[in-house]
Amino acid sequence: MKILRYIFVFMIFATLNLHAGSKRLVEKMNYENSYEKALKKGQTSGKPIMMLIGQEGCPFCNKFEVKTLTKDEVNDIIQTNFIPLTLLRDIDSFPEKFKPKGVPTVLFIDPKDEEVFYKSFGYLSKQDYVIELQKAIELFHKK
Repeated sequence: MKILRYIFVFMIFATLNLHAGSKRLVEKMNYENSYEKALKKGQTSGKPIMMLIGQEGCPFCNKFEVKTLTKDEVNDIIQTNFIPLTLLRDIDSFPEKFKPKGVPTVLFIDPKDEEVFYKSFGYLSKQDYVIELQKAIELFHKK
């Protein structure tokens, strides 16, 4: 009976933690959680949108957030150059054309025409993601 109780408690905490990812980025890292709000901010500021699409229960999404996106070096680049947006594929509403087949997916979107100009897929380390961010910045400025 004790084992069942421990399993039950573990399942509850695991479920709560898996959904905390998107919320964590909004509350602690200043990410938007509405496509419409991010689009307006991007159109006003001239910055592209960095849209992270995850899914509830996705271990790689959670790992990407915890080990990469919450690091100061990465977040500084993101906050300076992009309007960061985090959405859950299976919960949040956003344009169908942006729905990915796999998660985590990051789409870099030009707010003028709402077109994707760069994508990255899957978990990336801090060092690898800094390279991806630099590529996205260069491509945006070449447009």
